[in-house]
Amino acid sequence: MIPAVLAGVALGGAGHSRAQADWIAFERRFVLPEGRVVDNGNRNVSHSEGQGYGLLGALRAGDQPTFDRILTWTMNNLKRPTDALCAWRWQPDTSPNVTDLNNASDGDIFIAWALLEASRIWSNPLYRRMGQAIGRDLLRRCVVQVGPRWVLLPGAYGFQSRARVVINPSYYAFAALRVIAQHLPDPAWERLERDGLALIRDSRFGMYQLPPDWLELPSDGGRSVMAEGWPKRFSFDAVRVPLNLVWAGLAREPAVSAAIRFWATPTQRGMPAWVELMTNVTPSYPASPGITAIARLSEAAQAGEGELRRMPRVDAAQDYYAASLVLQARLAWHDLSLTRQTP
Repeated sequence: MIPAVLAGVALGGAGHSRAQADWIAFERRFVLPEGRVVDNGNRNVSHSEGQGYGLLGALRAGDQPTFDRILTWTMNNLKRPTDALCAWRWQPDTSPNVTDLNNASDGDIFIAWALLEASRIWSNPLYRRMGQAIGRDLLRRCVVQVGPRWVLLPGAYGFQSRARVVINPSYYAFAALRVIAQHLPDPAWERLERDGLALIRDSRFGMYQLPPDWLELPSDGGRSVMAEGWPKRFSFDAVRVPLNLVWAGLAREPAVSAAIRFWATPTQRGMPAWVELMTNVTPSYPASPGITAIARLSEAAQAGEGELRRMPRVDAAQDYYAASLVLQARLAWHDLSLTRQTP
């Protein structure tokens, strides 16, 4: 079932008030007056993903002026010259500020999601045209067939070779892909979701049976393995896999259950932040508030709870990425709560 809010229904009532409070906390710390979302844990760079998170947060809070500021900065500074996609990173200490024009498909997906929902909520056909253009170029540049499967490339280039195709499972934001599909009908979207879910189910490793941050597939098809060239971990990327599944109403997926079991593992340091999937080693520091928020969201959604308890607030996060995870987890809960209220 597609949650009603994901089809473009605005939040209302208490859900809207909570979204406003969460957004105010995030916007105050990480959105500059010109609309740039700042990663304060990484040399104050900006990413297309952060711009997408900002757009969605502003939309859910009903903050159209900030939405437009973020959108304007994004299009002026990140839009690629040859298509509707966005360069993945903007650096304040380089000239030019964008040194790599490759895109990040997760950032483009969130930007398109926010634009397409905003087009209905704020009756702006320009938003819809922009979101549709991003969706078309995502299909054209970042969706490919590998053996029997259709997969989402992390970017338009650099992830395919003669031998392998590299995939980031956390880029599959299923709730967002469903909204794009509604505004840009194409059977490829349904196939991408079906094959993406199957890929995540088949790509779980280690004692905890968790998805890794990065996967690779043989170019001619075949079984996925953990990608060479990246740490073989369930870590800061892969924590978004259960988030994305829960957000799309898929809380019973095996990857969500596995993550809940892992996060419940007792350690002297509290909830573990990540795990090496080859050795089952965990780090010497605990999970951030962002990871804790995803864990609480996953537990509550799987248990069918009507209220969310013990979830960190955005203010509890020390850096941009942890705060963005808290914001997303709280927005996901708002969306799921609205779904339960919709006949």
